[in-house]
Amino acid sequence: MKFLHTIIILLCFYSAPAIAGPMPAGSARIDITPRGPVQLINVKTPEESQKVGQRLYARALALGEGKDAVVLVSFDGIGVPGSLADKVAGRLRESHGLPRSRVSICATHTHWAPHLTDLLPTIYGGPLPEAQQKRIDAYTDWLAKQLEEVARQAMKLRQPSQVAWASGRVTFAANRRLESGGQLLRDAEKGLMVTWNPKGPVDHALPVMTVSDAQSGELRAVHFTYACHNVALTGSTAISGFTNSVHGDWAGLAQEEIERRHPGSVAICTIGCGGDQRPDFCGGVAVAKKHADDIADEVDRLLAGDWQEVGGPIKTRIDHRQLSLEKLQPKAELQNFAADQRRSATIAARAFLAQLRLRDPATIPDSEPFMSQVWRFGEGPTLVFLSGEVCVDFQLRIKEEFGHTTWPVAYANATPGYIVSRRMLDGGGYEAGNSQFYYGWLRPLKPEAENLVMQSVRTAITQTK
Repeated sequence: MKFLHTIIILLCFYSAPAIAGPMPAGSARIDITPRGPVQLINVKTPEESQKVGQRLYARALALGEGKDAVVLVSFDGIGVPGSLADKVAGRLRESHGLPRSRVSICATHTHWAPHLTDLLPTIYGGPLPEAQQKRIDAYTDWLAKQLEEVARQAMKLRQPSQVAWASGRVTFAANRRLESGGQLLRDAEKGLMVTWNPKGPVDHALPVMTVSDAQSGELRAVHFTYACHNVALTGSTAISGFTNSVHGDWAGLAQEEIERRHPGSVAICTIGCGGDQRPDFCGGVAVAKKHADDIADEVDRLLAGDWQEVGGPIKTRIDHRQLSLEKLQPKAELQNFAADQRRSATIAARAFLAQLRLRDPATIPDSEPFMSQVWRFGEGPTLVFLSGEVCVDFQLRIKEEFGHTTWPVAYANATPGYIVSRRMLDGGGYEAGNSQFYYGWLRPLKPEAENLVMQSVRTAITQTK
């Protein structure tokens, strides 16, 4: 009987989930606000920024130690030039021995951040004035140094910590693909109300990771992700009152609010697969602040509840693919598009045509690069970092196939363009079509792109098991 009792105790012990112990973790924040007027990405004219509405920051989270360490850097910016991410990761490899798969560089996709070298090459319809381009190049070089520095600080500040995660919910994201019956409404009190497609796919999950001091329990860092365009400020000046100013939008305000409520902490926002999502209300700082408060409130609600501990080892992998593009349209067809003043991408198309006059069309790339990066924790979630403006169909597919402990993050490591599903290609619209003019591709992805993206994710996840 005593023997049986011992067996039962042992079975109970081995069936219990493992409890993760303290993990070395550190976080840091650094100012990346431009030090003078710059060309902002949301203003498609040579006009430079007028003022700073909110300071911009880069924030970093370092987890683990030695060969098991990973570093996440997220900055208030429109996107990540692949050349910038590779430069920062290369420097961290030299200084800390970190393989490329263990460094992830993400952007919050605020449209009120400086233009960056090697990103959105045709968005202004042609070369900017030389003096402005020099300021963009100088800012990009300085930004690379700041991103490297904030990563170094986070690694230097690592100390024994309790790392945990939970998933909450906020509901201000809406599918922005306008369908028959959709409409654009205005609300004098709430700002510009965007009612695009109430039946379109969304994902309102808010995964959150926290880092707390192992001894005191004091909150040190909060990492959260939401699948929504960071464009709550956007709207006519008459409605929003917002002008050509540097600002972090709802993501910047959410980070700021969480840090205000929890002094001594660093709040790190990443954007999920929100390429076709935008806030249900847009139009000014007050609207953006409301969305930011929704996120901060949900983080506080989660902090009062139960969390799952996160532990190592942390297995990582990167997978690269090339997504084929459709055949380049005839030049006459492109010229007609460029002449159509009703289209938002007209100036970008003109810039591309100017390039075609200077080069052989056969030298124009016929594929778009794509990258998946996976961090699988021994205990906890599996983070899936995806390059580009990835649309929500992929987030839903990834979670359906790999489970809801999978945590997709887009706008990571490079921003080659929109990554759209077969469903979206069939439906057409901005993300599937005209956006390609801004990114310099001039033609949509081929339908097999969706399967190639999922193959990339599948390969990276499988190789971390």
